[in-house]
Amino acid sequence: MLKYKIITDSSSSITQEEADKMGIIVLPLTLSYNGKDYLDGIDITTDEFYEMIFAEENKKAPFPKSSMVGPNVFKETFEKLLKEGYTPVVLPIAKVLSGTYQSAVIARDMFEDEIIVVEDSTTALGSVKVMIEGILSDEYENVEELKAKIDYLKKHINFFAVPATLENLVKGGRLNKIKGLIGQLLHFKPIIQLDKNGTLIPIEKVRGLKHAFKGLCENLKKWPIDFKYKVHFGYSTVIENVKELVESCKELLTGQYDIMQISPVVGAHVGPGASAIFYVSTLEVDKDL
Repeated sequence: MLKYKIITDSSSSITQEEADKMGIIVLPLTLSYNGKDYLDGIDITTDEFYEMIFAEENKKAPFPKSSMVGPNVFKETFEKLLKEGYTPVVLPIAKVLSGTYQSAVIARDMFEDEIIVVEDSTTALGSVKVMIEGILSDEYENVEELKAKIDYLKKHINFFAVPATLENLVKGGRLNKIKGLIGQLLHFKPIIQLDKNGTLIPIEKVRGLKHAFKGLCENLKKWPIDFKYKVHFGYSTVIENVKELVESCKELLTGQYDIMQISPVVGAHVGPGASAIFYVSTLEVDKDL
């Protein structure tokens, strides 16, 4: 059997405790806000970071940024794993959001050994947790089998989100300022999906959270959930919102699912009160949005 070890970063929403249980490595991203740097999950908790960036007095502050995991960190990690006989498999945050992917490539190219660095939009947000669990659900005779599984998951993983406010999508440059203002005035709640480049795309706009949640559930019917894999519902700050989303989709939930708090890297974009679902579909997901 192939001996491999998965490496990801803290945008995956996987805690160090979960990482230990899963047998993977989570490298912390650096979160920068108001001139200060914090190691994600080490110097500051998710709740503390959300409380700080969403505070009323910080509404006019610059948008928070995340810094990449450096090449040297990957180099040291690869050296250790290769000595232990592992094939390193890196699932970083997508390169449209961070330089972490490029850091991993730079470090990989320092070695002649087999090192897999996955480039895909599905690693842009909390979907990477679904991919990691999908990979770990099987055993592999060789690297080719592992790569085939990764390729399958890349094509079948899907993500939808409903923000409670459009403010952070505008601040983060994900939504036009005028459209965002009009949307706020009309109480529009967009249903957001990831495209093939890892960009957040509003695919539908409806009034009010309840209608948005119902619309999200209708979209789940287009790309049905494959319950061979665990479904993850995510929230930024208000767990009651995501519980309402779960309730709205109850008739479609015939398998295992849980609720997790999404990482600050993701939550900073979708804003306070946001809800999301990450899952593997039975169908290939069309990401040409």
